[in-house]
Amino acid sequence: MRAASFGMLLVAGAVIGRTSAPAPETALTVPLLAECRRNGGSSENSREQHNGELIRWRAHWSGSGCSIDIRASGDLKFNDDFTDIVSVARGGFVEISEVQGTSTRRLTLRLDGGIIERTWTVNGREQAWDDVARRWLADLLIDLDRHSAMGVDYRFPKIFAQGGANAIIVEAEKMESDYAMSVYLRRLIDTQPLTDAEYERIVTLASRSIGSDYEMSRILRSVADRSSLQSETMRAGYLRAVDRMSSDYERSRVLQTILTKASTSHEVGAAAIRTAANLSSDYERSQVLLTAIKNKSLGVPDVIPILETTVKSKSDYEKARVMLAVAARWPLDGEARKAYLRAADTIHSDYENRRVLTALVNQEPR
Repeated sequence: MRAASFGMLLVAGAVIGRTSAPAPETALTVPLLAECRRNGGSSENSREQHNGELIRWRAHWSGSGCSIDIRASGDLKFNDDFTDIVSVARGGFVEISEVQGTSTRRLTLRLDGGIIERTWTVNGREQAWDDVARRWLADLLIDLDRHSAMGVDYRFPKIFAQGGANAIIVEAEKMESDYAMSVYLRRLIDTQPLTDAEYERIVTLASRSIGSDYEMSRILRSVADRSSLQSETMRAGYLRAVDRMSSDYERSRVLQTILTKASTSHEVGAAAIRTAANLSSDYERSQVLLTAIKNKSLGVPDVIPILETTVKSKSDYEKARVMLAVAARWPLDGEARKAYLRAADTIHSDYENRRVLTALVNQEPR
C-alpha cells in the first residue's frame, strides 16, 4: 500500500538506500529511491512557490545507510521528460547530496554568465559530468516525481504523447504515494475523454493501491464528473470502490457527486441510493438521499429505495428530514404510500412522527 499524501507541501513516505557496497567511482550505481523505501525510513518534500515560480525547495530522505538531501532557491526549469535541470534563476542554486554507506556524491548547480555551472563530486573529489552522473540525476528526479508528482507538468505530456491513456495508467502504477498516483490519474481523467474500459482500469487501480480516502474520493469524483457510469460492469466496480473507503464523509461526497449530475439515469441513481445504506453516519446518509431527491431525473419509482435506505438511520430527526423532502417532491400513492407509512412506523419520536404523517395527509385533496 502506498503512503498517504499530506498534500502539495508535505508528502510523507520512506526512503532507504542500497545496502550493497558502492562500485568504483567511475561506475557508481544510480540511486533508486523506490527500491530504498521498501526497507522503511522517512522523507519529506516541501516547496514554496509564488505566481507559479519556485522560491524554495527542500527534499530529504533518510534510511539505513542512506540519505539524500536536496536544497534549492530560485525558480528552476527541467527538460521535457523531467530528467535534467536546464535552467536556474539568477542568484539561485541547487544542491543535491547523497550518502550511501561510505560513499558521498554531491551536485551543485549555479548560473554563471548565463550558463549553468555544475560541480559534481564523488567522495569529496571533483569529477567530470559524464553519462554516469547524468543517469544518477535522471533516476533521482524520476523517483522524486513518483513520490511527489513534482514533475507532472513535464512528464505527463511526454508520456501521453508516447502511449496515450494506457501509458499514463501504467506509469501511475509505479507511483510511490497516494498523492502522486492521484495527481496523474486525475490529470488523465480531467483532460482526456476516456472509454468505459479505461475508467474501469483507473478505478480498479486506485481501489487496489490507494489507502487515502481523501485521494480515493478525489479520483472517484473526477470519474463521476466525466463518466455516465452506464456500463453495469463499470458501475459495479465503481461502487465497490466507494464501499472500500472507511470515511463516511468521503463516501458521501462521492455519492452526492453522482446524484448531482443532471444526466444521472434511474439505474445509476438507484445504485447510489442503495450504496448509501452502507454508510454508518445517519447525517451523511441523509445528505446523499436529500441530494437524490433533488435530482430531476429520478421519479416516483425511486421513492421506495430512498425510504428503504432512510430507515437504516437510527436518528428520528434524520429519517424525518428525508421523508419530509420525499413528501414535498412527489405525490405518494399505491406502493410508495405504503413504503412511506412503513418508514413512519420506525420513528419513535412523537414529534417527528406527527410531522411526517401530517406531510402525507396534506397531500390528500381537500
